[in-house]
Amino acid sequence: MEKKIECPRCWVEMKKEEVEVLGPNVIIDVCPNCQGIWFDKNELKKILGDRKLANYLTKHIGTQSESKRVCPRCGGLMDLEYAQDVEIDVCLVCNGAWLDHGELERLNEKSEAGYTGDKEKKAVEEREEMMAKRRRRELNSLFGRLIR
Repeated sequence: MEKKIECPRCWVEMKKEEVEVLGPNVIIDVCPNCQGIWFDKNELKKILGDRKLANYLTKHIGTQSESKRVCPRCGGLMDLEYAQDVEIDVCLVCNGAWLDHGELERLNEKSEAGYTGDKEKKAVEEREEMMAKRRRRELNSLFGRLIR
């Protein structure tokens, strides 16, 4: 039986909630009072899709924590990470993540917006554009030879 956890903000017992994702569903912990969400290790990554959480966070965790939260899962020190203007409390011990109400939606918007502007996608688009230009030149050259 899994241990019940308390909200790191309100200290009320959190409720389990199942989130449908591709593959096995994810069970997250939601505070019935402040609507904050606790994600155990890798759950946030599963909720956001197959993109790496590292794409959204700065990963500048230090030992001088700016977070005012204690991990509800293990009691460890939490630190702040940022995905642009979304502030996420991350446990330095068990790697869980705490999102305040509305931050999951904002993070999801950032991840989708960031994914479309992603360097890899941009590189693929540039390569495809370069290949299209090459094909046009080859076709123009071929048509030029046929017309002569």
